[in-house]
Amino acid sequence: MATTEGVWSLCELLRFFYSLFLPGLAVCGTLCVCLFIILWGIRLLLQRKKALLSTGKNGKKQMVVAFFHPYCNAGGGGERVLWCALRALQKK
Repeated sequence: MATTEGVWSLCELLRFFYSLFLPGLAVCGTLCVCLFIILWGIRLLLQRKKALLSTGKNGKKQMVVAFFHPYCNAGGGGERVLWCALRALQKK
């Protein structure tokens, strides 16, 4: 009987993959926790920066109003609707 040294049996292959499963699971879990902590820190940093930028000169929060009209640049009258809305807001 000739033995093949380079070929693994199915049982040896399954044992090998099982021996890699738990360390791989630990590494993946650690990386996920690290990623979560980093993203949470970035989120807190951006929230602080946003809070500092949103205050006006007098220390109060600024009110920001934005308008979106999907057909404003189509040349079919959407520009006039947008400008009429802005004019009504300024008059109020």
